[in-house]
Amino acid sequence: MNTVNLTLPLYPFMPVGNVWAWDSPFQLTPTMTHERHGVATHQMSFHSEAGTRLMLGACYDDAAPRVHELDYSTLVNRNTVVIDVPKQAGEEILAEDIDRTLAVDPDYRDGDAVLLRTGWGDDERYRTLGDAYASTTPHFSLEGAHRLAEVMKQRGSDLMLTDCAYIGNLGEKFMYPEWSSRAPWDRPPFPSPQARIYLRHYTPARGAGGGAPDWASSVVLHGAMSPVAALANCGALRGKRVQVTVLPLFLAGAEGAPCTVLAVDGEPTQPTDEIRETTR
Repeated sequence: MNTVNLTLPLYPFMPVGNVWAWDSPFQLTPTMTHERHGVATHQMSFHSEAGTRLMLGACYDDAAPRVHELDYSTLVNRNTVVIDVPKQAGEEILAEDIDRTLAVDPDYRDGDAVLLRTGWGDDERYRTLGDAYASTTPHFSLEGAHRLAEVMKQRGSDLMLTDCAYIGNLGEKFMYPEWSSRAPWDRPPFPSPQARIYLRHYTPARGAGGGAPDWASSVVLHGAMSPVAALANCGALRGKRVQVTVLPLFLAGAEGAPCTVLAVDGEPTQPTDEIRETTR
């Protein structure tokens, strides 16, 4: 069996965590150096949705569990089915895409985690495209999100992973035309005064609520499952079934966190529960 790292690397001003008004780009600033101090240390700063990340229902539901309240055993060695839905820049994952793939896939078993692979995270496209990697990513249509949620609920699945940089509507009504489509120097990142002012006016009627389409599909998916977005290198997976481990930063009170995602190609010779029992 082969272990594959599906995690987008964190590096200064990487695109995922750098394009929306609430984003604070990943930065790594030396605090001590080998030359001056004999040891190297760094100060890090980044947004909670920088890079590959686990997102939770707590983003939209104050009563939902936070990162420190999760049962981490449900995130380790998860049996996962890999579903190919090839998409290019800006294309949507539609309800019919779910119907012709996941809904009828013979390798999809009850309780599986689902890895939807579009190809967007392969070939280090995130480095060559820059911010466009985030702002033009394939993503879910509202109907596609509803259909995915319906199918996964029927099969008892609660974890969905994808190489889409973002899962929602990409702020198509307000956030993208008003903010993210502007040149980088014309949208200074949070906590700039400009970003704070924009967010003060970005009410639920413009964002996730009030019928506005900016993040409607994201709301649907967060309510039905735990999404993991911005996987990388999924093309290295050769099997239809893999075991996936998702390890988010253990941040008390957080509604989601950057995470490391590892996949093991192929299935173990014993069911997961038996392996856990024999290793106790």
